[in-house]
Amino acid sequence: MTLKEYMLHDKKEQVYAFYERLNKKALPYIEVTRNDIYHNIISLYKDDPERILKLCSMEEIHILKGLLEENSKKEEKGYIDYLLFQNLVNNYLILEDSNEYYIPEDIYNYVKMAMNLFDEKTYSLLDVVDSTILGISRVYNTLEFDEFLNILKSLSIHYEVKDLKQYIRENAKLNHLIDIVHYQKKDYVVSREYYHYKDVISLRKNFRLAVYSLEEMISIGKYKLNLFQEKIFQFLNFLEMHLNGQSIDLLINDLLFYCGFDIHNEGILLGICDEIEELYREVLKAVPYFPVWIYYGNSLNTLKDHLILPGKNEPCICGSGKKFKDCCMKLFK
Repeated sequence: MTLKEYMLHDKKEQVYAFYERLNKKALPYIEVTRNDIYHNIISLYKDDPERILKLCSMEEIHILKGLLEENSKKEEKGYIDYLLFQNLVNNYLILEDSNEYYIPEDIYNYVKMAMNLFDEKTYSLLDVVDSTILGISRVYNTLEFDEFLNILKSLSIHYEVKDLKQYIRENAKLNHLIDIVHYQKKDYVVSREYYHYKDVISLRKNFRLAVYSLEEMISIGKYKLNLFQEKIFQFLNFLEMHLNGQSIDLLINDLLFYCGFDIHNEGILLGICDEIEELYREVLKAVPYFPVWIYYGNSLNTLKDHLILPGKNEPCICGSGKKFKDCCMKLFK
């Protein structure tokens, strides 16, 4: 299947969201068709093939280089491989069928041109910066802009306010995951994966910034998990022995939301584990090492009072992609 064929059959909302990430001068949704979007994306790649590199982590770039040589068999290789291949699929750089992943023939030459422009040192540095920015967003969910800048500086990554704002907004790898908002007369950097910044701000009491190393922030930015924590590393090893990559990702999304809001409810956590006792025991060992967005004095009732909950058939608030009734709704019963 070509990319054009795939985009013409994919949901317009998803195709447009990707187009909007790539092109900050994107035409309004109602003025473009999926065919228009496809041709605009091809034009962008033709004019600047490096856009393809800027969508990717270093690992994803190396996957693309391999796919230029031969298609990759679609087989279960663990959580991290699942994330990497899924990111490439979500960025419309590869497609998948029942047996393999492949680069669509209508962008094959643009991917090849991008690889000819690839400079490992330059993109390694960019990957560190992007992963760190995303890691900070995932660890804290919501931070005043100056605090965000100070954490970057403490990790030896330096930006001016204006430059960082522009970098995030124009970065197609980040701008659908992070936002900059003005709220209560202050600028905040907020996560768009768990988009609850008003609730996080109102629920924070005695909040202290947990300290992470650069390597830990990069790991969280890339994989959502701090794999430099031995308990988390062991937890992932356990999950990979029993679950496929997609199931692990859905579980981790639920746990990130649960731990982020510091819920502490045995029944809820058991429900997240689908009442599987062995999984529950392993989760209990790992949850103290997940990021917490709020601290102290909050209860499940407090959360119910503050959070704006979606309808049961609407997308879940945790960002898992599942319907609310099939996901975190159980947390609020």
